[in-house]
Amino acid sequence: MFARPPIRSLQRRFPIHKAQQCTISTFQEGDFCMLRELKSNRKYLVGPLEEGQHKDYKGGILPHSKLIGASVRSSVRTHNDAFGFMVHKPTLDEYVINVPRSCTPIYPKDASTIVQMLDIEPGHQILEAGTGNGALTLYLARAVSTQGRIHTCDIREGHSNTARKHVQRYERGRYKDAVSFHIGDVCEVAPKDVIFDGIVLDMPAPSEYIEKLLPLLRNDRFIVCYLPNMTQVLDLVRAVRDLPMVMDSCIEAEWKEWEVRATQIRSTEELAWVCRPKNFDVKGHTAFLTKLRKTE
Repeated sequence: MFARPPIRSLQRRFPIHKAQQCTISTFQEGDFCMLRELKSNRKYLVGPLEEGQHKDYKGGILPHSKLIGASVRSSVRTHNDAFGFMVHKPTLDEYVINVPRSCTPIYPKDASTIVQMLDIEPGHQILEAGTGNGALTLYLARAVSTQGRIHTCDIREGHSNTARKHVQRYERGRYKDAVSFHIGDVCEVAPKDVIFDGIVLDMPAPSEYIEKLLPLLRNDRFIVCYLPNMTQVLDLVRAVRDLPMVMDSCIEAEWKEWEVRATQIRSTEELAWVCRPKNFDVKGHTAFLTKLRKTE
């Protein structure tokens, strides 16, 4: 048997980064938390937490004051003791799906695929056109880390303001300093003194903008376009034929989530297992993700 190294020795060999130490262990005012109902296992996003506010649940009341100061994975109950919940820190997926929307968000399956297609590293500079709800903005900001920056543009001031609020509220503004918000046409408001490591376009006709944005993109890097219809993909491919670009790939990201749980067989004490695809979540077709590489 080998002796286990002492904890202090391991910490010296593998030091913990300061960002890893700043994790949320207890909830405070302004935080969002995910409640998991103990009987049904259903989840509910609650927040921002505020003294004097409460969540109604099937006739029961859960005051925010019970959540403020509560630790992660602690249990709380409604005022009438009818329902119990376990408290969790929301993941990024859970947060962007459940926060109030000013428009349809880019769903996690597409956002994570776009990050992979852009081949993002910490320190990269990324341009996003079509801020929308700020869902993709958060995924991009997490990928570039504190060393990089996201410049995100939207022609609608209301969308930009909503996205700014979502970014500021996620994990106490952990990524807000990595994001610059711009309101207006991307070709006019995007900074001209930055050479970007990647560009993502969520707009109906991106082909009208690519030629103007191409000088802002680093050579051999990528533009990813979010296009719901194949006709838009075809229009894009035709438009870039005379530009120093090649289509690297066109991806349709689909997730199939399965429900796996035990259930009681009627009139017996035996358990059977439910194993079937879930069909109520948006995990099927949302868009074609078309990746273009600059070949100047």
